[in-house]
Amino acid sequence: MTLSSLLVCVDDAAAQTLRSSLEELRIQVEMCPDAVRAAVRLAQDRFDLLIVDCKSKADVVSILRECRSSRANESTLAIVVAEQEDIRDMFSLGVNFVLYRPLASDRVMSSLRAAQAVLYRDKRGKARAPVHTHATIDYAGGEQERATLVDLSEDGMAVNFGKRLPPASKVYFQFQLPGQTARVRLSGQVVWQDWNGRAGVQYVDVPQTSRRILHDWLQKNLADATKRELAAESVEVEHSTRPEKDAKVERQVEEKEKQSKSPDAKNRNEKAISRLRAEPDNRRGQTRYACRLGAEVYQQGSSVRNYCHLSDLSPGGCYLEMPLAFPTGSAVEITVRTQEMKLRLAGKVKASHPGYGMGVSFTLNSKDERHGVQQLIDFVAATAESTS
Repeated sequence: MTLSSLLVCVDDAAAQTLRSSLEELRIQVEMCPDAVRAAVRLAQDRFDLLIVDCKSKADVVSILRECRSSRANESTLAIVVAEQEDIRDMFSLGVNFVLYRPLASDRVMSSLRAAQAVLYRDKRGKARAPVHTHATIDYAGGEQERATLVDLSEDGMAVNFGKRLPPASKVYFQFQLPGQTARVRLSGQVVWQDWNGRAGVQYVDVPQTSRRILHDWLQKNLADATKRELAAESVEVEHSTRPEKDAKVERQVEEKEKQSKSPDAKNRNEKAISRLRAEPDNRRGQTRYACRLGAEVYQQGSSVRNYCHLSDLSPGGCYLEMPLAFPTGSAVEITVRTQEMKLRLAGKVKASHPGYGMGVSFTLNSKDERHGVQQLIDFVAATAESTS
């Protein structure tokens, strides 16, 4: 989930500090030099975060009022850079966080991390069910066009339009949910958009029949998702379940458990794991690490940067979560950063899932590249252990 921010700042040094912190947190930044331009942008697009640092208090008040009066940005999280004596006035104008002058990188990062946590929590306030189905849409300037639904909740949905729509656009939808025969008809308001055509839509008018179809479908699919999660969690202990109380079987199980705890068995297990980690071509047999790291991916030969999340990491590949997945067979280049390293990797798309992401197999041509992947795995494993 990519967050967007509008940074209104007239001081170059402060702007650099704020921009660096936002980019480190993978929050997209649009710079705005003055209050007039900020008012125009707030009327045109929706932003998750607004940061204002102006010398004139009148400019700050003007921008905040413009933000709160805009339908697209009335709930946008607002951060203001101010003097301590101005705190009371700032909060009365609907400011969520205040940064004090002079700006210090550690304090800025701490406040932005808190704001990011609030934004992620708010974006997932309602349970969402993933879906991949086509819809017919009508809006100002377009009729009977196609879009793809990505996920649904009781009050809104994520949609891949494939292009940007007019700001604060009202869209009329018709679609059929998987497993349903009746069509859903509703209208919604585009409340946020990103650069690659994915948008968030809040329902405006939903007829009673369509509301019932949505409710029934969500209840079933959210329940199924919970069952799948529980089943996945139980796989690890499945081997210990014995349906029969046969004494001979129990003795065999106990004997195997004793053998598995012997020093020789432990050494064999450790050697097997080491082999799996050292052989990049053996992808599905390798240990896979659940993670969620911010990354950038390029199609080979293109300079267009695509923000994504790297997950399900192994020595031979990973999964990249992004709405516009590249076609199977595409050559890609991935950049991933941690606090201690920056890693560039080449690979090929092995599985493409539009609206969700793609599985990538690494192309590791040197010892340094394999070592880099192993360092990243060690970082992920260490992070998981420290939080468990």
